[in-house]
Amino acid sequence: MKVSLVKSFVAAFFSLIVISGCATTQNLLDKEYTKETVPDRQTSFTQLWAVEDEGEFRVSGKLRVNGSMAKNVPSFVEVALLDKNGVVIDRQKVLYHPGVLNGSKGHREARFIARFPVAPPNGTIIRLSNVD
Repeated sequence: MKVSLVKSFVAAFFSLIVISGCATTQNLLDKEYTKETVPDRQTSFTQLWAVEDEGEFRVSGKLRVNGSMAKNVPSFVEVALLDKNGVVIDRQKVLYHPGVLNGSKGHREARFIARFPVAPPNGTIIRLSNVD
């Protein structure tokens, strides 16, 4: 009985490793792409990811309010893909959720995601800015 319990535990452990390894996607930011953020006094970007998965390219992250109070925070995040010379390859203006960032408890950060149909070439600069 003890041997079968150990075998079951080992099988479950390796199954978990295989399943989680297959579901993990690698963050390509700072490896194949360069991150650039446009400075803003009220907000900053955190937890940024650039992932190529199933034929599409996604840039996601969080927009965070700096400090305890924020007024008139712009409603969109602009994600621009630039080549090495600074020429825009593609850009998207996406909403963040939840859409209210006023700095009070529970309203300090919001998620965003931008989807592009194809992945840009290696060395692309991903520029993020908070815009209206």
